[in-house]
Amino acid sequence: MKYIKPSIAIDEAQAAEMLAESLPIIDKTVDGSQALTKEDNAWDIWEEE
Repeated sequence: MKYIKPSIAIDEAQAAEMLAESLPIIDKTVDGSQALTKEDNAWDIWEEE
């Protein structure tokens, strides 16, 4: 049996600009019609058949 020594390579990078931004928090109440949902659930693998 031959032992193969594992190896690892580490690369470092720095972001050049903003990658993500938080949405502003508002104290206004909204109804369910303004909720964001997926439009097409044809890919749903957990759907009951």
